[in-house]
Amino acid sequence: MQVTLPVANSIRICMTSGLLLMLSMLSVSAQAELPKATMDDYVWEVLDNPIYPNWGKDCNSKDERIYQDCLDKSLMIYNQKLIKKWHLSKYVSRQLNKTIITLPNHTSPIVLTDDFAEGEKELRYVYLLDHYDADKNWLYLSGQIYEINNTVLIDLNSGFKQEFEGSHLTFSPDMTYAATVKVEFPGEENVMIWKKDKSGAYQYDEKNNRDYDKFRQHLKFYNGSKDNPMVHKVEVEWITNESLLVDFYFKMNDSDTAAYRVRFNYVKTDSASDWQMIPIK
Repeated sequence: MQVTLPVANSIRICMTSGLLLMLSMLSVSAQAELPKATMDDYVWEVLDNPIYPNWGKDCNSKDERIYQDCLDKSLMIYNQKLIKKWHLSKYVSRQLNKTIITLPNHTSPIVLTDDFAEGEKELRYVYLLDHYDADKNWLYLSGQIYEINNTVLIDLNSGFKQEFEGSHLTFSPDMTYAATVKVEFPGEENVMIWKKDKSGAYQYDEKNNRDYDKFRQHLKFYNGSKDNPMVHKVEVEWITNESLLVDFYFKMNDSDTAAYRVRFNYVKTDSASDWQMIPIK
């Protein structure tokens, strides 16, 4: 029997459609069969404090001027309490919307001013004291706007100052590398590794982000059907100059007091190699 060209084309189209449908079903099946964590895979930790302080929680006025004044006073009180607690009054003072840092042997102080974002009338970039390393005399501040949290490091001895994208700033033992974590938005978590340049400043090394798909897959292993849970705690620890552990903690339910850990290890096999991300179960 001779098959006409239109019929042959129809057969090819049907066969192609059937093949695509079969491949699509196999892909969905493969995704559905991705390994999921069992209860034995989870490591739990009881949570204590929120990941970030809610310093303006009592400012709820509908009057914009009253609201902004309340935020200024709340932030000033928050910072002043830490200045007193850390005995930093000879270095740091806080006015309504300014953090002023006076350094020895420097003619001009460092002034960090809370200011509105470009084009915004309500969202301000504000500076909160984050923590103080008394051994090194280093002051860490958190620069915040909306859900974004960056870190400002100031060496109170030398006057060195740098702002890093992300939070939880830590340094390798030899100070060659620094690491920060971005956790502002669920589903967009990331680890950033920085390298010191010849001037002493740190530059972000974009090569360490090449394993991001594997990073997301490891989170999915624990998070299951909950696509984008919120991070409730982060711990960052340098094991060696070329090995970094980062732990993210998530809750099963918002009301839980304990969270499960998702761990990553970032390593360099030698000084010339790129950073590699290893999921740890």
